[in-house]
Amino acid sequence: MAEELYVVEPGTRIKTRKGSIIIVGRDGNVKVAPLGIDTVIIASSKVSISSKAIRLLASRGVNVVFLDPVGYPIAMLFPPVMNRTVLTRVRQYELFLNREVRLELARRIITCKIENQARLIRYFAKNRGEASLNEISYMLSSMATQLMSMKTQDLTTDIIGSIEAQAANKYWDAVAALLPRDLEFHGRNPDSMDPVNVALNYGYGILYSTAERHILMAGLDPYLGVLHTMKSGKPSLVFDFVEPFRPVTVDKPLIVGIGDLKLRLINGLLDYDSRRAIARLILDNLSKEYVNQRTRRRVPLVEIIKQEAWYLASIIRDGSVKDYKCFTWVF
Repeated sequence: MAEELYVVEPGTRIKTRKGSIIIVGRDGNVKVAPLGIDTVIIASSKVSISSKAIRLLASRGVNVVFLDPVGYPIAMLFPPVMNRTVLTRVRQYELFLNREVRLELARRIITCKIENQARLIRYFAKNRGEASLNEISYMLSSMATQLMSMKTQDLTTDIIGSIEAQAANKYWDAVAALLPRDLEFHGRNPDSMDPVNVALNYGYGILYSTAERHILMAGLDPYLGVLHTMKSGKPSLVFDFVEPFRPVTVDKPLIVGIGDLKLRLINGLLDYDSRRAIARLILDNLSKEYVNQRTRRRVPLVEIIKQEAWYLASIIRDGSVKDYKCFTWVF
């Protein structure tokens, strides 16, 4: 099974030795990278990687991702050849010029996101015996149904965004009730400096890097989205694509595990140990098996993200956006 190698310790060097990728810690300790990795994530500006190591990784089809201190991917190295890129992008540009197509795809993505939020709250209601959460879950599912039942010609980005925001308020209130009180989490605010919001930002950064490489490998243009505004340098399609995955990929493991972490912030940024701990929660979850609702098979979550990217690309190539059914969590 493919996996990701996460490197955050300052002073670490990534090199080659006798045809293998080795990781040399600042204490001189040497580890050999597993052969099954498909991505190397470098999460510190004080980690070095040799050009020879990059060449060897590229020859094996391994991607290299660099994260900034808040977890956002700032650079990625990919193999130079991607299959079906030209045809896929031509169809993407053609379809996305159509307002109804963009709104239909946006509606379906946000519907799945809200439904996954509902299912996550229902999951915790069951696992923690919090029956009162079932009402919130039901309300969220009703909002997803409301959005999906609207006629495409009546949709606008403002309407979709309004329903999404209403659902988010109810969802994050429920999440706040699930977290330990001493974390003082009062709702989702990406600009807040409380440990939970900073941890969520970092976790989403890892999700962005995972999604973007699969979107690129599927031949899609990550900068041409349908809901998030198009802006130079902003991977709008990545932000759209990850919406249904946020609750399951990042929120779920953090709700379960963040109470046991000793997060430390320095000038509003997580220290290296905190980054490593959060990354471990997210990467472990990405390697866990979930049900792909289309194949009804259990596969690692990261594999579902890959499959969903290729599925989205095929939907766009075929021009069949109205048949698009994005990822919904089965538990």
